[in-house]
Amino acid sequence: MKQNTLLDIQIQRIKEKLAHIESYDKEWKVFGSNSHEYQIGPGINHQEITVFEKKYGIELPEAYVAFVTQIGNGNPQEEAYMGSGAGPYYGIYPFGEGIEDLPVGDGQRYLSYPCLLHPTMTEEEWKALTSELYDDSLSDQAYDAIVGPLYGGLLPLGTQGCAITTCLILNGPYLGRIVYLNDDYKPQFAFETHFLDWYERWLDEIISGELLAQHAGWFGYKRGGTAVYLWNAFQTTTNEKEQLEYLEGLISKKDIEEEIIQALIEKIPEATTPIRQQLISILAKVDYNKSLPFLEEEVKESLLFVLQQIHWYGANEAAWLPVLDAYKDKIAEEETYRFFTYIALKATTDFAYLLLPGLQSPLSAIRSQAVYSLGKATDKQQYATAFMTALQDEEDQVVLYALQALGGVEDDRLRQAYQVVYHKYKDSDEDNYIMINLNHQLKEKNLTVEDLKN
Repeated sequence: MKQNTLLDIQIQRIKEKLAHIESYDKEWKVFGSNSHEYQIGPGINHQEITVFEKKYGIELPEAYVAFVTQIGNGNPQEEAYMGSGAGPYYGIYPFGEGIEDLPVGDGQRYLSYPCLLHPTMTEEEWKALTSELYDDSLSDQAYDAIVGPLYGGLLPLGTQGCAITTCLILNGPYLGRIVYLNDDYKPQFAFETHFLDWYERWLDEIISGELLAQHAGWFGYKRGGTAVYLWNAFQTTTNEKEQLEYLEGLISKKDIEEEIIQALIEKIPEATTPIRQQLISILAKVDYNKSLPFLEEEVKESLLFVLQQIHWYGANEAAWLPVLDAYKDKIAEEETYRFFTYIALKATTDFAYLLLPGLQSPLSAIRSQAVYSLGKATDKQQYATAFMTALQDEEDQVVLYALQALGGVEDDRLRQAYQVVYHKYKDSDEDNYIMINLNHQLKEKNLTVEDLKN
């Protein structure tokens, strides 16, 4: 009785929020809202629920049943995707619709299968379960025999676009939980314990303005709640994975109280590396200047981490020129070098000296990033030799970026350099970007491929 009373109270609360939710987002800025327009049709009766459950041999979670019977179902708007009613992303499918969204041949068949997914599933577990699916010789029948049970016990609720489906778990220890299916990645669980908690969180984050913020992340992929709740929960748990989850939720908050900022500053020196870096990220986002001493200390631990914080939250990148100069010829990792170039280009207009060492990197990804970035120089004429040398690189991407960088450069040696490129790539596919860009550069120089054939 107590549980039903709590459920009834939540249903009434959701009804009241939903009735006024459009007033918080009149221009439909929240992702997907321009499809459902916050409209929802009348609820269905329990007889439809019973028929559906008997047909598929399942029992639907109580919170979801309460939603479609007492709050609403479907959408009267013609523009609504598949008739989806107001809800996260493109909305909530009308009851019983969208089962074909399961990536299996016959989704209805597997609704009653036991759900194999769980929130602690590792990437290794997922790869082990799905490795056979990438066998090109696998028949459709064999594929369905693997993937069907893998997605058993799931009811599609809506789409997020990009082949991502929101699903409801129909059985097992995680009955009633929301999970996101993505064709390319391991399924990800939302953190709420049942459908109504998940749905009400969506309403709350619209009302608070979080989902309307300029850099609002995708709904439901991080822990929800107020900044105070997340910070207190972080301090309460001793499990590092959970601590990181609370901090990841905290960094997505639009506003964080000053008391929390001061508390996390005190926490930074004593924290483990993953926790420390997450705390520094939060600080960099809300008060970049206060994070500077910690970022300076963190350079030796992780240059990539520091460069990312500068790129995402920083200002006065020129202050980091000594660090950039010290590492310009020491980076041996693609992602670190990519962020290195981002900061270099913002730190000084004379950034070429920071990039030239990258042209000699044994890693082709670094060489291509160096050429691409150097091509942004306003005085790139003086680097013509470097670009022409890059045209001889063994990596196609380096050659492509070198060709593009040579746009507007004048040099008597270019015809010979282009001739080498022509003979190397002339028999490539019609859509080869190198030949397309070579022709573009030749046109700029009043030349044609005929001039390069000898």
